[in-house]
Amino acid sequence: MKRKKRERHSLVGGNHAADPFANVLHLFLLRRRHRLLHLLSASFGCLLLVLAAVSVFSQPPAATNELLRHQSAVNTEATLVAHLKVDQKSFQIPDSVGNLGRHLWSSRESEFYFGCSNASHKFLTANVKTRPNRYLVIATSGGLNQQRTGITDAVVAAYILNTTLVIPKLDQNSYWKDKSNFDEIFDVGWFISSLSKDVKIIKELPSKGGKVWTPYHMRVPRKCNKKCYENRVLPVLNKKHAVQLSKFDYRLSNRLETDLQKLRCRVNYHSLRFTDPVREMGQLLIERMRMKTKHFIALHLRFEPDMLAFSGCYYGGGDKERKELGAIRKRWKTLHASNPDKVRRHGRCPLTPEEVGLMLRALGFGSDVHIYVASGEVYRGEETLAPLKALFPNFLSKETMATKEELAPFSAYSSRMAALDYIVCDESDVFVTNNNGNMARMLAGRRRYFGHKPTIRPNAKKLYQFFLNRSNMTWEEFASKVRASQIGFMGEPNEVKPGRGEFHENPSSCICENSEAKARGGPTLQNQTPGELKNEENNKMDTGDATDEQSTEDEHDSSDMVDYSETTDGTNINTIQLKSDQPEVEEFFSD
Repeated sequence: MKRKKRERHSLVGGNHAADPFANVLHLFLLRRRHRLLHLLSASFGCLLLVLAAVSVFSQPPAATNELLRHQSAVNTEATLVAHLKVDQKSFQIPDSVGNLGRHLWSSRESEFYFGCSNASHKFLTANVKTRPNRYLVIATSGGLNQQRTGITDAVVAAYILNTTLVIPKLDQNSYWKDKSNFDEIFDVGWFISSLSKDVKIIKELPSKGGKVWTPYHMRVPRKCNKKCYENRVLPVLNKKHAVQLSKFDYRLSNRLETDLQKLRCRVNYHSLRFTDPVREMGQLLIERMRMKTKHFIALHLRFEPDMLAFSGCYYGGGDKERKELGAIRKRWKTLHASNPDKVRRHGRCPLTPEEVGLMLRALGFGSDVHIYVASGEVYRGEETLAPLKALFPNFLSKETMATKEELAPFSAYSSRMAALDYIVCDESDVFVTNNNGNMARMLAGRRRYFGHKPTIRPNAKKLYQFFLNRSNMTWEEFASKVRASQIGFMGEPNEVKPGRGEFHENPSSCICENSEAKARGGPTLQNQTPGELKNEENNKMDTGDATDEQSTEDEHDSSDMVDYSETTDGTNINTIQLKSDQPEVEEFFSD
């Protein structure tokens, strides 16, 4: 370096006066030599980088996959931190929580129980008890699953009244605005033939005197029992011969004699099946899910703006949320001012998508689990769904599993689209719901009947406290509390005591037990040790009996107990009138 400085100095200072042109030329050549050396150094460095890159990409496949898995884990963790409002240090969610002492994809002791709905020898057949010239017409209400309860109970009502049932009319004017007829959703031929021994069913009301026969309209109270039908409807039926029961949903008591309950099950679980196009598309969706994974969860997610507004719940969205949902709530003048904190404490608010995801991860489902999501319009869309997708990246729906062309025959009809979701949810290994609406209840009962497939209903009253305080817990503490609170809410046999709860959710009269096989099996309530029984009692004390949230009696709503009849022109013929029905949005909220 010193030598170079001396050369530069001699050129500039020593010989500059003698030969300025030669000095400038020599300095220029010297600088060119230095630039050439820099260029060679840079080229050599690039060559080393290329060799290093080749070395990395030529690693064995296992090492490369491990690197990709690490990068994926880092990305997933970053996504979780971005979307979940928790302290990263104290609330680290593992990809998989390992063995929790229970099988995630099956119910304990389910092999000892089976659906049984055959009639007893005392049950009279249709050809013996059906009276001539007596017809019952049913007009259902609500969405697909609310109408399904009406159709099921209509058959039982026709049996009680010894009458011929006309194929029920579906509600085409509710919130759902679906103009489909019965035979466009359900297999009408199968419905009639499979129930021919129980109730005589015809497609249309016959003409009267060569003219269209207009039935006499009336309504029965909610939860009307056998005697109620015999006292209120039968006299009118004997006089008018054709009667239409309007707004027919939950108009039959939960508590009926066993043979009538079993008839309910034959209708709902065997005779009421969807049309071939609906069933074929549903099975195609299931096949595509099975191609992706051996086991999958189906989640019925109700989080639409209308439903949230009606519920009166608050989800932490500040003034913007209050303003948006408050404006929707004003559409229904009969709704009282809500107390969001109280509603939430009582477990009456649907879980958020994030809360559902946290609950499932706490129960032991890893981030690699595939989830089929059945939902309508989610409030605030992707912003609301982002935490759930971060927890379960394998997030699927009928819209992502099928093309627009494949869904075209169904997409314009809300009930047919709901039927596709119903099929996939029914066939899933685990069914989860964030609400206690009609679809949740109907599927819970169906899955009990067909083998007690796991059905997770959130214990929202308990879970609320854990979600609220999760930032003050470690993940392990949170997960342990969630698992304890969900005992009795997982679709296990005998979770709900017989006779308690809504029948379509808990069809206990149609569930039989193989006591001999059970005696040879594992521990039961009859042969558990004192220590095991004590632990179970402690769990109940900690979480609350799962049946506490179920009604114990079929208590009639006093507002529905008065008789309600209409002439064919809609005028009331009774001096006492029935109070106005609940707002139409309640049908939307519950279905």
